[in-house]
Formats: sequence, structure tokens, C-alpha cells
Amino acid sequence: MRFFTKLFKGKKQQEINNDSLFELSCSLEKNKQNFERLFDRCDDFVKRDFILMRNRKACIYYFESIVSSENISRFILEWLMEPMDTCVIKTAEKIKNKFLPSHEVKITKNTGDLLKAIYDGDCIILIDGIAEALIVNVRTSNGRMVGSPQIEVSAIGPQEGFVEDIHLNLALLRKRIKTSKFKIEFSIKGCITKNTFAIMYIEGIANPEFIDELKKRIERIDTDGVIDTGHLRRFISDNKFTPFPQEILTERPDRCVNHLLEGRVVVMMDGSPFALIYPSLFIDLIKSADEAYMSYYMAMFLLFLRFVAFLISTFGAALYIALTVFNPGMIPTQLLITIASSRAGVPFPAFIEAFIMEFTFEILREANIRIPKPIGPSISIVGGLVIGQSIVQAGIVSQAMIIVVALTAISAFAVPGYTTNPALRLIRFPFMIAASFLGMYGIISLFVVLLIHMASIRSVGVPYLSPLAPLNLKDIQNTLLHGPPSYQRYRPAFLETLNPVHTSKKKQLNTPCRAMKGV
Repeated sequence: MRFFTKLFKGKKQQEINNDSLFELSCSLEKNKQNFERLFDRCDDFVKRDFILMRNRKACIYYFESIVSSENISRFILEWLMEPMDTCVIKTAEKIKNKFLPSHEVKITKNTGDLLKAIYDGDCIILIDGIAEALIVNVRTSNGRMVGSPQIEVSAIGPQEGFVEDIHLNLALLRKRIKTSKFKIEFSIKGCITKNTFAIMYIEGIANPEFIDELKKRIERIDTDGVIDTGHLRRFISDNKFTPFPQEILTERPDRCVNHLLEGRVVVMMDGSPFALIYPSLFIDLIKSADEAYMSYYMAMFLLFLRFVAFLISTFGAALYIALTVFNPGMIPTQLLITIASSRAGVPFPAFIEAFIMEFTFEILREANIRIPKPIGPSISIVGGLVIGQSIVQAGIVSQAMIIVVALTAISAFAVPGYTTNPALRLIRFPFMIAASFLGMYGIISLFVVLLIHMASIRSVGVPYLSPLAPLNLKDIQNTLLHGPPSYQRYRPAFLETLNPVHTSKKKQLNTPCRAMKGV
């Protein structure tokens, strides 16, 4: 009995996840019954009957929420309802060639293709006596138009950012990469949502093994739906239990183009304004798009500044705890006296003091995200000032701790990449705990463990600490030390590209790429 119950549930779930397909018939009435049964209780699904040549019945189907009804009436129905010869409408191909030559029209018998076209915003035309359907592209964009990036703000770079429409996003990339070598491959995942994914790369540069590996990982996804690229990256990441991002999440077309030229692969999905770039390394966490638009010395200074900010955000509070509790001799005498006087009367040890402030700041940061935008900035500023001043006056924490926590929080925001901040926020607390028990020995020991963990991470088979581990001086020059363009002749070796040389000549190296390690 249980076997038949499970079998029934399995079949029922399969019917829910997959639309019931049927075969197109020459009978228009039969086709209409199948479509109306399939889209029963879908009030935005529109059916419009019309007559061809005053005696030939036809029907058009579409979702009114994602197409333009005016365009359908003006550019399709008016043309098809003109008087025709009976010989003209014997096949769908003749209708396409004579009456819809200026439209993007496809002809198919496959009902799976018809349903996908309807979901994507096309309309389908059924004609009595013809066992084929016409698919006409009448899509309209109801989302926001291309605007400035919201997260990856650039002062001097391009001010275009991706939107939720994948076709607009691909247009932003196509107008920057004018070559037939720029390949875009589509796939559909999600039993219910049927999301459209695009895998992009430059043929002759990107390693085919990276491309095949990403295709396999996306193909293995078996779920009802993928909501966003942030959801997608959890399916295809190498290490599911690390706080460090293993992909570059970006909303900038220029950054995608830069990485495509290096030999990386870009993954994008319809409905998400962010693209995923693979493989990604640790050094990508401290790099930004601005470096490509400024002088070499300024770019190096900002890169060094972000690396220092990364260290302060990770070790700032832990070093304060270790130095004030276990190793006060490492602090200059005058500064130690100042810190000790500020902590006079504080009832908590340094770790509890730091934990209270860090936890309070995390609550303020989370509240600032949830507060409505019109009142968000004022509430966060006033809340931070009032709470900080009240805590100091109450003697719960010292003024020095306020400075340390504020410095670590600001340093975290100086590190580019929205996905990097959660990693810094998480690993900060283990270092504080280690410092409270073992001082500098605890920080160093945990740092060694962190390095071992980072060395074990792979991004599509590429070591996460490349080009530092394994060490490659040429890659350090090409990726970390951005010199003048005349010195940037080689693509990163860890990407194992087919053409490792940046050149304007149409030359491809025939040397086979090395097998990826760890895939």
C-alpha cells in the first residue's frame, strides 16, 4: 500500500513540476481545448480568436502581463486579417514569409517550445487545418531600464549597470565585445520556475575545461526554482562550508568584459541584476573596477590601502584584546597609560567589552538595511551616536574600545565586494575568542588554521590563493601589480587559457591546456 501511495505522490509531483505536454493537431478546436485546460485559472492568459480570409479560423495566445497587446493588434492581427488567397495559407511557412517577414517568427510542432515561448513573453498563433504553430516575438520590458550600479559605485568608470532583464544585460556586453568569438550559451533550470541561464566566454581564450565544468554543475541542479544568482552560486560552489566567496559577484558590464578578456567565464540568469564570474581568487576580494581607469601609482596605493583595511577589519578587535590583556608590554608606555585610564571603572573584561560593541554594531547595521530609506540614514546616525555616547557615559565600555570597533567597521566597508563583508564579519569573532584565551598565540594559531583552510579552497579547480600559493611571480605582476599596459602582455597562468598572450594578432597557441587540479 505504501508503495502505491509513494508512486502516486511521485507522479503527482511530476505533474506539478512539469507541464502536461500534448501533440498539436490539425483541429483548432482540439488545440484550444488543450491550451485552455493547461492554463485554467490563469486570468492573465489571453486568447484572441480571429478569421483568416473570412472563413479560416485562427487563434492567438499570450500573457498580457509580459507582452504588448497594442503591438499584437497593430503589427500581427491587422496583417493576418487582410484578405488572402486560399493557396497562401496551406502552410505556416507561407504565412511567415508573406505576411510576417519583418518579425522574429519561428515555426514548430513541439509544444514544449510553444510553452517556453509563452513564458518568455512571445505569442503563438494557431490556425485551423495546420498542425504547426507560429511563435512571434512581441516581448516587452516591464522592469527598470539600465542605470548606474547600485553597489559597485565607480567615480570615473562607466556608469552602466546590469538590470533584471537578461536581454538588456547581454546587449550591454555585446556592444563592448564586437567579435564572433564571444559565445553565449543558454540553458533552462528549475522544474517550476524554468529560469534561463547564460554561460558566456570568449572562444580561443577561455579554458574549455572550465566551461565544461560549469555546464556540468549547472546541469546537475535539480530544484523547483533558482531565484537569483546569489541562490545559484550556492549550487555550483566547490566548497559549501566556507565563508569566503568563490565567485565574483558583479553588476558592472565593464568588469565582466575585463574578466572575459582574461579568460574567465561569466554566468548570468534572467531576473537577476548580478553576474557570476569564475574562477575567483582571494586577491579578487580586494580589487575594484576603478583600478583600470586610474594611474598605476594611485591604483597600487588604493590596493595597498584596501589590503590594510582587510587586516584591520579581521584582526583589529582581536589585537586590542590580546595586547591589553596578555601582552601589554608590546604597547608604548604612554599609550598604555591612556588606555588603562580610559578603562578605569569598566566592569567587564576586554573580550566582553569588545563583544558588546561588535554585536551592537551588527544590530545597527542590520536595522539600517531594514529601515525604510527615507528615515534610514537619520535613524542610523542618531542611533549610533546616542548609543555610543550613552554606553561610554554609563561606564560599560571604554572610549578606546569605541575607537577600535568603529575603525574595524569602517575598514570592512573599505573592502570592495558586497559578498566579502559577510566573510569579514564572521571570521572577526573567532579571532576575538582566540585572543581572549591565548592572546597573540591564539591569533597566530587561528591565522595558520585560516591559511590552511584558504589553501584548500578551489574555485572551479583553481587554487584560491593563486598566484601567491602556488607562487608565480609573473602572475603577481599581471594580476596584483598592475603595471603600464605595455607590460601587461600575458594572461594569468592559473587560468590555463588557450592563448596566454594579450595580442592584436589573430594567433592561437596550439599547445594543449594542462589538466585542472582538484576538479
